[in-house]
Amino acid sequence: MEEPSPDEAIAFEAEQVVKELAFGVDSIEISSCLPRNRDVTYFNLLTKEREAYCVELSTRGYRVVGKAFDINEISPEASRYFETAYALMDCLSPVYRQSFGNALAHKLEEVKRQQDKGTDSGKEVETAMA
Repeated sequence: MEEPSPDEAIAFEAEQVVKELAFGVDSIEISSCLPRNRDVTYFNLLTKEREAYCVELSTRGYRVVGKAFDINEISPEASRYFETAYALMDCLSPVYRQSFGNALAHKLEEVKRQQDKGTDSGKEVETAMA
């Protein structure tokens, strides 16, 4: 996959965040109402707890700017920036945190099954060659 240009980096990251967080929220989408440019974009999310947020993504990080979709009503000084979308979600939604842990555990189990399957196949080959 090609790296996005600096002009597209924020928009690209927002699209990736929407995909990556979808499993742990009720809904998430890039705002079609708020302005976007190379330095900032906004997305709306609804947590599993049914809390709505409008989130700004900029070169400074992620921050909540509204407690409703498509609302940018919080002054820059009043809102904390988060380095990652995961840190933001960890702060906003305990259910997301639990969902993330469950998804991670499921992936690890999947990897272990794949490894065990590969180990079993190797034993079958050794037995057949003996």
